[in-house]
Parts: sequence; C-alpha cells; structure tokens
Amino acid sequence: MDTLLVGNTAYFTKDTLETAFANDAVVICDELCDAYRDGNITYFKQPIMSDKFKRLFDTYGFQRVIFMSKTLCKNTNEIGEMDELRRVFSLSQKHSVKQFLYIVSDEALVDVDNSDSIIFSSTANICKYYAETYHIDVKIVYSPYLMGISNKNDYWCKILKQVENKEWVEIKSLEDEKAYFLKMPDLAEFLSRLFDDWTIDEDRKSSFEEIYLKSGGRTTYGEIRKVILDFYPGAHIALTKSGIKGKIEHGEDKARTTYGWYAKQDACWDFEGFIREYQKEYHQKPSISQRIRERLKLNRTPFMILELIAGVAFVEVYNYLANGSVQFKMIDVRMLFVILMSLVYGTKIGALTAIIEILSLIVAYYFEGTNALLLFYDPGNWVAFILLMVAAAVCGYIKQKTEEDMAFVNEDNETLKDENSFITQLYQEAMNYKNQYKADLIGSRDGFGRIFDVVKKLSTTVPEEIFAESIPVMEDVLNNKSIAIYTINDSKARFARLNVCSEKMNQVLKKSINLDEYRSVIECLQENDIWFNNDVREGYPTYVAGIKNDGLVTVLIMIYQVEYLQISTYYSNLIRILSGLMENFIIKAWEYQQAVAAKTFIEGTGITKTEYFIQQFAIQKEMMDNKLTSFRLIRIKPEGRSLGEIDDMFQSKIRNNDIVGLGSDGNVYLLAAQVDESSEGIVLKRFRDMGLTCDIVEKVS
Repeated sequence: MDTLLVGNTAYFTKDTLETAFANDAVVICDELCDAYRDGNITYFKQPIMSDKFKRLFDTYGFQRVIFMSKTLCKNTNEIGEMDELRRVFSLSQKHSVKQFLYIVSDEALVDVDNSDSIIFSSTANICKYYAETYHIDVKIVYSPYLMGISNKNDYWCKILKQVENKEWVEIKSLEDEKAYFLKMPDLAEFLSRLFDDWTIDEDRKSSFEEIYLKSGGRTTYGEIRKVILDFYPGAHIALTKSGIKGKIEHGEDKARTTYGWYAKQDACWDFEGFIREYQKEYHQKPSISQRIRERLKLNRTPFMILELIAGVAFVEVYNYLANGSVQFKMIDVRMLFVILMSLVYGTKIGALTAIIEILSLIVAYYFEGTNALLLFYDPGNWVAFILLMVAAAVCGYIKQKTEEDMAFVNEDNETLKDENSFITQLYQEAMNYKNQYKADLIGSRDGFGRIFDVVKKLSTTVPEEIFAESIPVMEDVLNNKSIAIYTINDSKARFARLNVCSEKMNQVLKKSINLDEYRSVIECLQENDIWFNNDVREGYPTYVAGIKNDGLVTVLIMIYQVEYLQISTYYSNLIRILSGLMENFIIKAWEYQQAVAAKTFIEGTGITKTEYFIQQFAIQKEMMDNKLTSFRLIRIKPEGRSLGEIDDMFQSKIRNNDIVGLGSDGNVYLLAAQVDESSEGIVLKRFRDMGLTCDIVEKVS
C-alpha cells in the first residue's frame, strides 16, 4: 500500500517505519528532512503548503495518509497546523484516499476551555467533516507527548541543549509530577496493529473513530532533574509550578481492548541512556585540525577594524614620506584607500573611511598654514572632500549592487536546483513505480506476459501441436489440473473423441463421449461461449467452453474439478479468453492444413506422406511422454495391395483423429489415438479380421 507520512515526521526512524508500515511503500514529506530514497522509503523535502507537495498526489496513488501533529512535541510553538491539515485532507479527497490517520497530542483532551482547546476542537471538526462529507475512513489517535533522539526539536533534546549552553532551564512541572511521554517504538507497534486490523467497508458511507493511547510513565520530573544534574553538575534547572492545565479525559480504551496494545516501557525510566544517546548523536568530538582552524579563524568585524586602523596609519606614513619625493606625490593615497575600503566592505565602511581621510586632510591643511576660515570659505578646498565622499558612495554602491545581484542569482540558482532536484526525484520515483507495475503485470498469472506466453506457444500451423501446448498453458493460467479437450470432426458424428487431457484425468475420462448425452451442453455453446454446470450433474465437467468452425461446435474444452473460489465471473472470463485464443489459432491451422492438403496427402487417398507422418508421430510421442495422451503405432504390410485399396479398407475402420501414413520402407503406418495397453489388442484384432498383417512398433522405418 502506498502511504504518505507528513507533519512531525522526525520521530520516525528506519526501524520504527519498518515496524509500523511493514512492506508498504512509504513517502515522507517534511521540509526539515533531506531528500533521498532508502528501500521502500522515500523522503521529500517540501512544505505542505507548496505547489510541489500537490505533485506527490499526482504521481503516487496514495491509499493511506498519516498526519503527525506538531503538538506531539511538548511546549511546541509551531503555528499553521490547521491550514496544513485542511490542505492534506483536500488533496486526499481529490485523489480518493481511503484511510486517513491524524495523530495528535492528548493535550487536546484537557477539560479546560481556552484558546488551545478551541484549536484542538476545530481540527477534530475538520476530521469529522471530511469523514462524513467525502466518505474518507478517518481515525484520530490521541497520544502522549513523544520522546526521541531522532527529532532535534524534541522537548528533552532542547532542554539538554540549553543545559550544555549553560543557560538557565525552567521546567514547568512539580517535583513529584509524573512525566507522561511515549517512545516511538511503542507508537510504531500500535500503528502496525491498527493498520493490520483496519478494513474498509465500501457500503459504509462514513467512518470516524477516536482512539486514546496512554503512557506507561512512572518517572517524576524530580527524578529526571536529578539524572541531568548527575551528568551536568553545574546545570541550573528549576522546577516551577505545574504545567498541567486541567485533567485529561480519555475515552474508551480501544487501544487495549480492540488492538491489544499498551505502552511496554516508561519512556523516561532510562533517562541516563537518553542523555548518552543525545551526546552521541549531537556532539561529535572535533579533530585536531578542526580545532586549529577554529582557533585561527578571525571574526569579520574585528578584522575590518584592524584593517581600517592599519590602513589609516599607512596612509599617514605615506603622506609624510611623500613630502620629499616627487614619485610619491603622483598618487593620491587617501583616495585610493577610500576606494579600496568601499569596494571591500561597502558604503558604510567606505563613508567612515572617507570621513577619517577628510579629517586627515584637514589636519594636513592646518600644518601647511591654512586656517579654518580660509579652508571653509574657499570653495576650491571643498573639492577634495566632496570627491572622497563621492568615491566612497559610488564604490560602496557598486560593491553592494554586486553583492545583491550575486545573492539574487544564488537564490534563483538554489531555487532552480531545488526544483530540478524535486522533479528529478519525482521522475525517478515515477519510473520506479512504472517498472514495478510493469514487472508485476508481466509476472502475474493473468497479466499481459502470460497472454503473450499463451500466444507464443499456440502460434503454429499444426493442429496437434496446438492441442499439445494448450493443456499445460491452461493448467498454468487456470491453476487447474483437470482439463480435457474433445474434438467433433463431423457435424453428423455421434461421438466426440478425446484428444488431450491433464495427466491425472488420463485414466479417468472416457476416450469418447456420446453427444446425445451432451445435447443441452452443445445447444448452450451454440448460443454462448461458456457452459456452467448449474445443476451439478454427476460425471459432467464444471465448465465447458466451445470452439466453433463455420458456426458449428467442433472442439469441447472441459474443466472438471474446480475449487469453490474458482466459481466466479473472473474465472469464467479467463476460460473465455483462453478458448478464444485457442479458437483463433486452431481454425487457422485447419484452414492451413486444407490449403496444403496436396503436399500432405498422397494423391487420391487419405494417407499422409512420409515427412508429414513422421512429424505427427513426433508430436504424439512428446504428448505421451508428458502424459497428455496415449497412442499406439501400428505397422500394416500392404502385401500386394495398392495404397488406394488400403485407404478404402480404412474408411470405416479408423476414427477421425487417427492418422494413416506411408513409411519409407513401403509399409503403411497408423497412429491410433487414445489407445493404451488395455485397448491395443482390440484394435489389432479389428485389422487382422480384415485380412491385414499388422503389429505394434516403436518407430517409423
């Protein structure tokens, strides 16, 4: 079953997923996970409200959806869950999802009216609405808070992170208050039992059920605090007033009475083990090289300040030296420094650098004898100040514009990469499903692969080969070992002759059946293509299919012993398909044999030529080796009689499914169909009474 898991999915691990969903194909969609595939589990990194999330429903044929509420994490501050729940329900309704499971915190059961209770009541009403209006089988499971290392936003993981960051930790619970949490393996076990027992009644218009899970918690918050302090002696943890807002009112304990489930473990009992797992998962000791790089890494702001101070000092030294050098005076170092700082750090730092250099220039003017009055009343002196600020503004703008353009391009590139990654993953999943469905279809008993196999085996121009191949093919497809094929070679014939049959029916069936006894069957087959033994007539087959030639029934396909489950329209259709394929090939084979009769029979007789007769002998021998039929090869010596005379003698003495042929030694051979040890003496006597010398041989000379 294709299952979609959304919402607060981080608590699930591979083991718990396999426990909960067994061999189901599970798709997990969470904006906090990484996109990848692991066996039957596929992860998509997408938010529920995105357009890409809708494409998952278009690609997969989800039959079950599980929505994990964010409230399963204690003290969560997530918002917008109601809108997400409505969207998932809406997509489920449009794509005919049959099963919907909403797992929410049992905080929703608190008997206190507040804003939280209104929200919980609204989500329950949404579930009821979609169950009653769109006939979705909906169940709400009220669970204690979950606890697990796999979710970094878990309540206890966040507490331990605060402790390690040496922050003040406040737990809103009393010392002797029990910590009611549930571990993920217990929840996974319940889900497994729930899904195994979850059946959908198609006649039922709607189904809405509430199930309550109870924690096996016995450990108190005071005991947990003591364990944390043992690991972190310097931690500051305060237990304040109780966080319980009221009493939780559980309903009928269906989890135990209906599904036989109860929490097997106190989630907080081994809190020491939880801390060790937390440290192992989130705190890997850095290598020596990583430590060195961390210590040598300089912060950007102090490094910028050092550059600014060093640059200003360099400019002042340079200007001091430039007073005695013509070459040094050719370069305005103040302007160059402002440009460099603006291009490296942007407008703000560039403007600060320009102001510093303007002050430096004012000091330089002062030492040259220019007082403040002359400096500010002579507009020509302002040009240098203005150019420094303009250079800082322009270069800073260029720097910021470049960074913004790069950020925009990078953001756009990341969006395109994300889109491409999502489409590629979706395409790969679609191809995997296509290949899986194709393999299942080809490999199935009644799939196209089986039909192709039937067509390939029946595609021949020799009727006897078609009959020989038809029995094992029908036994395989129909899963039945009691099949027989009778032929009626003349519209005026009184008997139908057994041609081939299943091995276990060989000693049971009559070699010939009286058509007068099957008159009602023949009449039914003239109008329809299947006859069913409604009256349970003793000795008659359960199903009979007919093959018509020129409007007359010429072949009877009989299925005798069938199981109770095989009495169905589906089974009748399988028989109908196989008989139709066989009819198509057998009629074409007969028409072909009539067209090449001149190459098959000796002119003027019904005696076949040597090559054709040897071919028929090989077919009959293979069928007998496979225990589908029985025959005897009888050699008849002409003793001066012509082939025409022998043919006249055989006209009323052999059956329609017997074959007469000429051997290379000049003798005439007869393939006596459906003759065994018990009847071979009767056949030999019949020919010897005609004055013919005959005996049974093993091969054609």
